[in-house]
Amino acid sequence: MSTQVQGTLLDVLKKKMRQTKEEMEKYKDECEEYQKRLQVEVIRREEAESEVAALNRRIQLLEEDLERSEERLATATAKLAEASQAADESERINEFHIFIVSPQ
Repeated sequence: MSTQVQGTLLDVLKKKMRQTKEEMEKYKDECEEYQKRLQVEVIRREEAESEVAALNRRIQLLEEDLERSEERLATATAKLAEASQAADESERINEFHIFIVSPQ
């Protein structure tokens, strides 16, 4: 091979190596950018999962509170019914007593 051909071949190889190195740097930068984006998305997903867990816990607490409120309402309604019945009975006794005590 002649010196000129070797020089040209060497220049072509150097150029190809430079291009390959530039491509590698470009892809390396892209890879780093994608890794950063991935990390941001992972953090966002973890925050969203944490928020969902907190909301689920809040729902559970509200459901438990609703159950206790319904139980208290049932108890109060039963007591009110008993008191109403006792008041009705007391009123009937008073009317009967008035009827007996003061005949017309």
